[in-house]
Amino acid sequence: MPRKKLPVGQIGTIRYEEVGYRRWRALAYVRTFADKRIRVTGTGRTKSDAEATLKANANDRVFENAGAIIDGNTTLQELLELTVKAMRAGTIGNKKLRIQSVNTYERQLSLFKGTRGERAIGNLRLCECDKSIIANWLVKLSERTPANAKLAKILLSRAYDLTVVHGVNVWPINPTHGVKLRANDSEESEPVALSLAEIQQIWENVQSWQTPYKHTDLVGIVGALIATGFRPSEVLALQWSDFQLDAKPKAKATLSGVIVRQDGNLVRQGYTKTNSGFRTVTLPDWFRDMLIERLVNADNVLVFPNNRGGFLDIVNVRRQFREARGEVFSHVKFKSFRSSVATAIENVDGVEEAARQLGHASPAITGRYYVKRAADAGDHTAVLEMFAPAQSSQ
Repeated sequence: MPRKKLPVGQIGTIRYEEVGYRRWRALAYVRTFADKRIRVTGTGRTKSDAEATLKANANDRVFENAGAIIDGNTTLQELLELTVKAMRAGTIGNKKLRIQSVNTYERQLSLFKGTRGERAIGNLRLCECDKSIIANWLVKLSERTPANAKLAKILLSRAYDLTVVHGVNVWPINPTHGVKLRANDSEESEPVALSLAEIQQIWENVQSWQTPYKHTDLVGIVGALIATGFRPSEVLALQWSDFQLDAKPKAKATLSGVIVRQDGNLVRQGYTKTNSGFRTVTLPDWFRDMLIERLVNADNVLVFPNNRGGFLDIVNVRRQFREARGEVFSHVKFKSFRSSVATAIENVDGVEEAARQLGHASPAITGRYYVKRAADAGDHTAVLEMFAPAQSSQ
């Protein structure tokens, strides 16, 4: 019986080989848009690392020698899916986007299928999908979800770029040009900073929630958020090698990565969201002590692994925090701690120092200063010490 043909862009069964000490190779086949079945590989310290590298390599090669793969009979949905693949491979646009950015655009694909209540214009062929249809769809979407409409507009614009790259004249001009979307007037601004009393109460609630039977170290994660101002995905990516716990006069941590989702799997991206995000922060004593307690029994390179030694999923951690925070604090999210750190430092040391702590770019410092070494975020522990839990940490 002949082998079933792989769909274009899809990776076949992945095999793994151990090629050395803590070194794995992943191997598979992928079908390119040139209708070629090619072998791709990837290596890494673990099977999951090797698989992530393989998938990235497959995305890079899937467009090799593709020629014209788009015409008037191509559906809008097919074009948009090709666009996301091209964005992931870095073959359209001024630069290759970060994984999390491409993932954000990929999530918008369901809008065009109508699975969220919108008209399923993704089923239309490009020869049927003119500017007026796209413009009306975007405007109606913006009336309901302005943020999604903005992302969908950008994705459609990139899709137009892809048709130009392949020399297909399905649209005479960019169909999103001149389309005015409703402004996002929602109240999704930065969360209000918490008072010291509120943080202490949340500390107590989280410590009460934490039991030996709950594998997620929520006390430690909340501590890291409050002590550093890091984003949740950055905290979950922390490794013990990121810390200098015996540094004098204060312990330090260098942020070097972030957890992202790639092709449905959690991976550690070995660089920060922005160049200015690569920084070293000084730790308050109470958080240093919390880490030292945990280091005694640590058996993983990750500071906050899941119960199988892998990456914690931020979706699950957020759900657990909602359980632990208490009904009175139903408005508090993880980013509330980041806002609280920024506000506390700004009140004492000024807005520029708060920006350094959070890894925001300063007008006086360009990105090139962050390429060679981590920027020193300064010592703000005199401010952060006040966030120490009233009770002993678990």
